[in-house]
Amino acid sequence: MPTPRPLGPLLAAVLLILTLAITTGAAEATDLVVNGDFEQLTKGDELRRDNKGQDWYESRKDGSQGRQLLKLSTKEIGGNTTKKAMIKADPELNTYLSQRLSAPQSGHFTVQYDIFIREIRPEYDRSAFFFVGGIKDKKGGPNSTGKERFVFLGFENSEEESKVNLFVREGSSKWAEKTYLVMDLDVETWYTVKVAIDVANAVYEVTVDGVSEPYEVEAYYYKNKTLSELTHISFASWNDGAGTFYIDNVKTATP
Repeated sequence: MPTPRPLGPLLAAVLLILTLAITTGAAEATDLVVNGDFEQLTKGDELRRDNKGQDWYESRKDGSQGRQLLKLSTKEIGGNTTKKAMIKADPELNTYLSQRLSAPQSGHFTVQYDIFIREIRPEYDRSAFFFVGGIKDKKGGPNSTGKERFVFLGFENSEEESKVNLFVREGSSKWAEKTYLVMDLDVETWYTVKVAIDVANAVYEVTVDGVSEPYEVEAYYYKNKTLSELTHISFASWNDGAGTFYIDNVKTATP
């Protein structure tokens, strides 16, 4: 496991404030997403469809088959009996679960989510991606290309059976240069990933709750440019990075 990098005093203070806001529901915090627990949904079509206003939707639109890989799960998964989103692995199709933030963000804010990984397919050995970014072109929806991504997290299979590693792509790093954040997490186990974002300084820090210390990383950038404003979050499985996983309890907070 990497040695945690020291946080700047401002980012550390913001992390503490926003973590308290998320966990206590403090009045000063503003949640930027709706239906983060998926409980208001009754069927998968509602989860996939982009309705008017703010909502979850399947944004990649890789044909009807690709969209159908995003499902609303009501089954008990790893002790979780509530509703949750599921993305099913397919080595030929891309599937994204996305939501537009209630307001564009150019300062400090946090995002956290619960994830349960069932499988990462071996063809490319990476999946269960999480992005915070935006829309810079009219193809593929938000966070579908490098120039649209600021936060770039993913998982790959560990050398140890039934384990996975959490990694991040920093700066303009290539796949071989990715940074490993947490090693040997268990598959088929719920984990809470917390991300504290400092847009102006192009950094963010990542914590797996109860497992790792905060680790500060450089924002992903394309052609030496980072995004100055973040508008969307996305979870994804790719045709060149297929995995089956569940997402629940997505929460955000701003000062």
